Amino acid sequence: MPELKTLRAAAIATRNVLLGGNLMSLPLLLRPTRLLRYASENLFQYRAMERRRSLPERHVLDFVGATAPVDVRLAPDADAWCWSTPVFLLDLVSLCVLCRHAQPSVIFEIGTFLGHTALHLALNSPDHARVYTLDLARDAPARTKLRTTLLDDAHIRAAREAPAYAFTGSSVERKVVTLVGDSATFDFSPFHGRVDLFFIDGSHSYEYVRSDTLRALECCHSGSILAWHDFGRMGVNGVSRWLRELAAEGREVFVTPGGSLAYMRVA
Repeated sequence: MPELKTLRAAAIATRNVLLGGNLMSLPLLLRPTRLLRYASENLFQYRAMERRRSLPERHVLDFVGATAPVDVRLAPDADAWCWSTPVFLLDLVSLCVLCRHAQPSVIFEIGTFLGHTALHLALNSPDHARVYTLDLARDAPARTKLRTTLLDDAHIRAAREAPAYAFTGSSVERKVVTLVGDSATFDFSPFHGRVDLFFIDGSHSYEYVRSDTLRALECCHSGSILAWHDFGRMGVNGVSRWLRELAAEGREVFVTPGGSLAYMRVA
């Protein structure tokens, strides 16, 4: 129910402001959205610094066994994806490193949003690679099978207002294939066993992250890399809950130190 979703989000927002605020946040009292973002980021950084992560930390360079510098390509407008939070830049670079290492032929992303991640996956993959990116239709009302969060709803509205995807008109646009649909009902069967790198950054509700992961595992093969965004963030976010459960089942899931990118290699 929308009312319960709003009440739950308000309770979490109040908790985050009380726990993550400080004297420096007082000027933001008249800007509640900025205050909430500031407080939530403080809580995330505190947990990261204190190593209160609940998943083992591992740098992607160690994960890929890098013995020499790894070159990654970043788009000139990468700051649009990173916003004002440096953690997002760390996540983006880490994802690019994983992509450069995997040398994937088939990449699948759930959650196109503005297209910045798809652009960087295309920039850092072989010339013959294809990046399939799935999202809800921009020009139709959002009707989803599973529960979403208020954060997801805000992203849906923001995507509709965007004039074009970040990869539109780029040198790698030909490598990106946009797909439209609800990830809970989308037919993934043509991709079963074919995806070398799968990135999940769609709805942040527990129900969707779980569903997306189970569908992604069907698309991956032994040796594929599966990654998720927004692990460890305080708020309306089911990513952390689901990944803790996945790790408890025996899956070796890592998180980037100081970042919110979680990843694993499919056995």
